[in-house]
Amino acid sequence: MGLEKLVEDILRKGDERAKEIISQGEAERDERIKLADKDISEKRVLAEKRLESQVSQMEQHELSSAELESRKMLLAAQREVLEDLRERILVELSDYPEDKRRALYTKLFANAKSVLGDCYVYSNKADEGTLKPPSGITKAGMIDCSGGLVFESKDRSVRLDYRFETLLEEVWSKRMNEIFSQLFG
Repeated sequence: MGLEKLVEDILRKGDERAKEIISQGEAERDERIKLADKDISEKRVLAEKRLESQVSQMEQHELSSAELESRKMLLAAQREVLEDLRERILVELSDYPEDKRRALYTKLFANAKSVLGDCYVYSNKADEGTLKPPSGITKAGMIDCSGGLVFESKDRSVRLDYRFETLLEEVWSKRMNEIFSQLFG
């Protein structure tokens, strides 16, 4: 439907942003490890005078803490990049040009008609004026979404949810490992 191509394009754009955030996280991690190493060296000189076993314990503790903190920071940065990417994708989808949106909706109408037959369609307020369903598909109202359509069978027992949010969630779930490896691999 073109969404995967759009997602790939946005992924490429997001890659630079991800690398920048990761680089900052890695620099902070390196600085923390450097400070931890310095602290360990100072404590070692004092501890060697007392007991060598204390040096080993303190060194291990400091390194573990620094590594744990850096991992936390890296994971937080990665989570931030992914959330930012999702938000930007939804913004771009909601700004999808009207001619492309109409073409997409034509495909969605055809699919809904083949699955449900005569049915109802719901759209967001922005699309309400330009939405021209084919015969057999009746406008039923508006829904709160970035774009896309929701179809409902005439007996209201079956719904097809083609909102941009839902479609993005499906693509996101199916391709999460690929998205993650492209951004952070």
